Amino acid sequence: MKLLNLKPRRPEIQMSPLIDVIFLLLIFYAVTTQFVTDQRLKLDLPDAKTAEEVGRTREERPPIVKIARDGSIWIDDIEISEEDLEAQLTELVQSRPEQTVILKGDEGADYGVVVHVLDIARSVGAKSIQMSADKPPKE
Repeated sequence: MKLLNLKPRRPEIQMSPLIDVIFLLLIFYAVTTQFVTDQRLKLDLPDAKTAEEVGRTREERPPIVKIARDGSIWIDDIEISEEDLEAQLTELVQSRPEQTVILKGDEGADYGVVVHVLDIARSVGAKSIQMSADKPPKE
């Protein structure tokens, strides 16, 4: 009996299964990734025809104090407790005394909370406090 003289085959990498696996991983990561938005807290601001845009960079933009519908208070997208509000505002005003403080209160927020935050901002020495609003849609 004569044995066949088989030459050793050169190993190959199959590209099709590799591409399929990479594609599936890409889909998996795209589906499971949380897409981060620029705003952590979405406020429903009241409309005002004279509303203006604020600065774009962090140095240009004044500190923004937000009051949510549920009464939570945020300074520059960081939630703070009502007890820490005065200390945080004092630090902001002392670091940039000439800077305007922008107050954004949700349309459904309790008016008493908005006035309380406004009162604290004035008591810590903020020279300029502006209330923020959205421009109404053009018709």
